[in-house]
Amino acid sequence: MAWIKAVAAAGTGLLASCGSSIAPLRPAWQQDPNLFHQGFPARAAQTTTTPHMVARVVYAAPEQVRHLVERQGDVPETQRGLARMGDGTVDLGVQDVASGKWLESHLCGGILFVAGLPNQAYRIVLKNRTPLPLELGVGVDGKDSQTGGAASLRRGSLRVESKATLVLDHSAQGPLLFKRVEGDAVLFDTSPQGRTGLIQLAVFLAADAPSIGPEKLRASQIAPLGLLPIGRPEQYR
Repeated sequence: MAWIKAVAAAGTGLLASCGSSIAPLRPAWQQDPNLFHQGFPARAAQTTTTPHMVARVVYAAPEQVRHLVERQGDVPETQRGLARMGDGTVDLGVQDVASGKWLESHLCGGILFVAGLPNQAYRIVLKNRTPLPLELGVGVDGKDSQTGGAASLRRGSLRVESKATLVLDHSAQGPLLFKRVEGDAVLFDTSPQGRTGLIQLAVFLAADAPSIGPEKLRASQIAPLGLLPIGRPEQYR
């Protein structure tokens, strides 16, 4: 019994020392060196034209969407509501305006595929999952949703506060309406401008977002003998 207590005490001390020596964990939106560096906010990088992430939506008629998903060559996941995009910074979904129902959509290879008929009115729903405000640039069918000019992946005027939801059903040209999409080119277009059938949302950390320091490993994330962290670090708190 004394030997067991001695081993347990030694293990506890080793865990404590490992916990203090292992590098701190940070949420995904803090791991970008352009947004956070050595415990200090990188203000210059927060105003850059490089987005933290780009969420891509490809839409087409139902039968064509299924064909595009097959061409994507990845495992599709049917979505019923909002889909988690990229590193989990935002959730994204598309609804029919008339009925308010979520449209048929599949997350495949990092792209959200949405089935929509030509001239069908739709709305984009985006949820900010981080505790910081975000700023968005939204390109729809090759046009900037706010200005009507050529779409780009630059910071736009749309803002989503911490944990808030943005609903977008209009652009500078009027209500958002699906168009007829021809061919498969939309699937392979990754240009900043895009084309008909492609919606791109460039997500930036807001320029006035407060800086939050890195977090230390919790005891539950440290394995015995400090070999490997166990459990899954929480990305957002």
